[in-house]
Amino acid sequence: MKNYTRYFSSLSLATCLALTNAVANEKDTNSLGEVSIIETTIDSHVKSITSKKLENLQASDIKDILKSMPSVVVDGNARYSQKVYVRGLEDKSSNITIDGARISGQLFHHSGDQTIDAQMLKIGSIELGPNSALSGPGVINGSFVYETKDPSDYLQEDETFGGQVGASYQSAYGRKGFDVAVFSKVNDKLEFVGIGNISDDNKLEIPGVEDIESKESTLKSGLVKLIFKPNNENIFKLSYNKYEDGGDRQLAGEKVGSNSPTVDPHNEISRDSYSLNYNYNPKSDLVNLEAKVYKTTQSLEIEGDNNIDGAYWLWEKGVNQITDEPTMNFENRSKGIDLRNTTFLSNHKITYGASYDNDEQEAIADGLARYVTGPKAGQTVDLSVSGGETKEYALYLEDEIQLDKFLLTFGARYDVHKLSGVYSGRNSQVSPKFKGEYQVTDNLKLRTGYGRIFKGPSLGETMLLVYGVSKNTHHAQAQTGNNFELGFDYDLSNILGADNSSFGFTAYKYNVDNYMHPTKNLKLTNQNDIKIWGIESVFRYTKDDLSLSLSHTYTDGEAEDLATGEKYDHFTSNIHTFKVDADYEVNEQLYLNYNAEFVPGNKIKNSFQTKKEKRSGYGVHNIATTYSLKTLKGAKLSLGIDNIFDKKYTRHTAFGAYWGEPDSGSYEVGRNFKVKLSYKF
Repeated sequence: MKNYTRYFSSLSLATCLALTNAVANEKDTNSLGEVSIIETTIDSHVKSITSKKLENLQASDIKDILKSMPSVVVDGNARYSQKVYVRGLEDKSSNITIDGARISGQLFHHSGDQTIDAQMLKIGSIELGPNSALSGPGVINGSFVYETKDPSDYLQEDETFGGQVGASYQSAYGRKGFDVAVFSKVNDKLEFVGIGNISDDNKLEIPGVEDIESKESTLKSGLVKLIFKPNNENIFKLSYNKYEDGGDRQLAGEKVGSNSPTVDPHNEISRDSYSLNYNYNPKSDLVNLEAKVYKTTQSLEIEGDNNIDGAYWLWEKGVNQITDEPTMNFENRSKGIDLRNTTFLSNHKITYGASYDNDEQEAIADGLARYVTGPKAGQTVDLSVSGGETKEYALYLEDEIQLDKFLLTFGARYDVHKLSGVYSGRNSQVSPKFKGEYQVTDNLKLRTGYGRIFKGPSLGETMLLVYGVSKNTHHAQAQTGNNFELGFDYDLSNILGADNSSFGFTAYKYNVDNYMHPTKNLKLTNQNDIKIWGIESVFRYTKDDLSLSLSHTYTDGEAEDLATGEKYDHFTSNIHTFKVDADYEVNEQLYLNYNAEFVPGNKIKNSFQTKKEKRSGYGVHNIATTYSLKTLKGAKLSLGIDNIFDKKYTRHTAFGAYWGEPDSGSYEVGRNFKVKLSYKF
């Protein structure tokens, strides 16, 4: 397997060098003012998460949404367990928004925090790296931007009102789903859409083991959006997005699970996001104003109970006692505002603005806890705790300059990060950014990029507030570093006789000094100095009704423990990932898709290990098809099979797998038959 890994790594590099000596004037070109913005191969690929694609693949969780993206890994089987990694670090080092509303913080270290329902999405995109001044505060490895559906995504040009219903089933999750949407163009100025989705998970089918029954849960999600266009110059979008996923399930979703119901109390993860987006565009080169205001509450609720033998929150080692304990709600709350304008001056596209973001956390008890028996019998305890708070202020500027064959983007951010609540401290930095492109020939484009990294101290894991938190006794340092990138794009359209075809390659390296992760980190301790490097190769091909993408990514890195000075492999190190995605529209009625992922085995030695441990390789194949029924206009039947060959595997970033004990964590589900019938009227 070692030779196999070296072979593919060499092949990726050889392909890059060969293409450099051959002939990327990209076909995906947007002309804005006098500045021609030519998307790179990788950029166009990571902006390809559309509602049509997600519907055709019957996407039902964050893994389905992101699985074709290069440099992105999503592990875990149950929906609430899934964690997202991009360019070697978890999404806690990313900026995540839905309709402009930030999702931030960590609720519990054994569950994921990207509470996104594919049923609501119009489009999703990822910006890899921290090279843009416009991506928001605290970006280290990238930013995730999700936008929910508009009424116009459902309505045809001559329609003013309609609806859509759908029913689905997925065998490997026992997942039964039902969704409904209502949409209307009330008049020329006002549009409305409302979407509701319920998805009930029963058992998890893992190859070679008994079904997992301790992760049963139900997702309830919804969207309400109003769009108001008083005239051609102004647009207001007001949206509310609800996500609630819970059940009588084990609390630690990323752990292995059992074939019997859980003993953990009922628990659910929920998110409520409100956002107002405004755009003023008077068709002037000087003014294109965008403003957003948002508020997000993401919470973990754990049901209380009476007469708990041994206690739950009040558990003490070696103490026999019975307690009455209340329902606990752990909240991460975010709110903010962003105001920016874009101005065109000659060959300059200048975007400048300011933002304010506020995050706070709290543990809220629905009543007092009481010791029923034991040495503290009769005593009561208030488990409510106010945690930390952050305030982030930013000014930013970015200038895209078109100079003949050069496209140069200079940017900078000035960020101020303040800690309050139970913490105190202030960090600030001016962070320069740069992206450069040079069109060498009609087909070959060279790229480079740089981004100074700044992320203020992150709030610790919210659920652990209940065990107590004290003021930070040290000044928590900001996470800082530098990101460097080199790459090229090569247009293969003429060579391959394609409508559009290109190959893109990027090599990157970045460091993060004073890195900190929120897991079990209520003291806000800076834990590591980290170095991450890797490569990304993407090939895209479109001809008539066939679309194909191939990608290879490699991630490596090392970490140095700030307390001991010990150096070791970062647990996302030495991972090669190959992805294939092919779409074919046979005709207006029939759509076909094949996608696959291949990961060779590897060895690492991280902070959990005394010697190098092997992570086994795997290959997974998926197929999907959608057929629009001729006999019933608006009706569609979607079928699919994920993990066709019923492979037992775990992703290399998963709990257990990253220290060489995959049986401690979550294996991915086996062969999954999927079916959905939808009807639009």
